[in-house]
Amino acid sequence: MLQVEHLTAGYYGSTVLDDVSFSSGNGITLIIGPNGAGKSTLVRSVTGLLRPVSGRIAFEAWPIETLRPEVIAGLGIATVPERARLFGDLRVIDNLTLGSRLAKRRHEKVDFDADLASVLELFPALEPKLRDPARLLSGGQQQMVAIARALVAHPKLLVMDEPTTGLHPNLVKELLLKIEQVARDLPILLTEQNVVQTVPLATQVHLLEAGRIVLSGTPQEILADDRVRRVYLGERAPGTAPPTPGAG
Repeated sequence: MLQVEHLTAGYYGSTVLDDVSFSSGNGITLIIGPNGAGKSTLVRSVTGLLRPVSGRIAFEAWPIETLRPEVIAGLGIATVPERARLFGDLRVIDNLTLGSRLAKRRHEKVDFDADLASVLELFPALEPKLRDPARLLSGGQQQMVAIARALVAHPKLLVMDEPTTGLHPNLVKELLLKIEQVARDLPILLTEQNVVQTVPLATQVHLLEAGRIVLSGTPQEILADDRVRRVYLGERAPGTAPPTPGAG
């Protein structure tokens, strides 16, 4: 569905992504990596917020790397940005209505009441909050609204940029279960730093470091990699003594 080939992108002459290639299909395609690796730059490139320096991005075989964000959204790519980015002074129901308008722009037959019922079934905690300004919601509730807003747009591909950032661990677990549920019917491109909890949910995983994909594979292959286990899972190499308490 999404094909990224030899993508190079950055800001003000500085390269952030360097010759990145991968494809995204059914299920969850997961991009992991440390803070500053280029994950958000990748999302901005795919969604049209950043024009790549070079390379090709194709959605359903159509090149999109030079298209404006609203055109890309109109093709069926919906985005859940990092930290939700809702219209805070608008009510929750109004934020969802804006997402529904995107589906209508694509000349689809849209039943907002049915779509609303569907996202409230997914996120029942939002039902009593529909008439509240979005800025009054908790961080977890705002992230739920951002996902619901994307879903009522009837996307063909959902792009999510680090949706668990800043959330309480209990909320992270709940949110990831919801994302896994959504992925049963909708392809998702997901970026995350949370390796432990997100890798098992994925269909395909790519490790991005310093702007380059350095490892790709199934969740089982990624979690079996020695370097991933040491650097991202905190496991000690065989024969390495545990740190001395109080040292350093």
